[in-house]
Amino acid sequence: MDREDWLKIQKDLDRLYELHESGVSNPGKCREFNSQTSLFLEKLEDMGVSGVSDRVMDILAGCSPKDFSPCDNRQNTKGSLERLKKQIDEKIKI
Repeated sequence: MDREDWLKIQKDLDRLYELHESGVSNPGKCREFNSQTSLFLEKLEDMGVSGVSDRVMDILAGCSPKDFSPCDNRQNTKGSLERLKKQIDEKIKI
């Protein structure tokens, strides 16, 4: 993987992070986050980035959109996304 690939992953991850944060009280955004994260996971697996895809799979495992109540795992998901963003930032710096 070259720096350009990592930059694309970073851009996708930033978009997912923003989507997650905008969906705090919006069940539709929460479901969209779940769907977009699944597509991101598929892209990572196709790229062969197993370490990152494992982390994204863990995020999805804790993500269960609800229709009438806030997400129980919002803070955990936010923290996981932030840690993953830092990991990708380190890959870009190399």
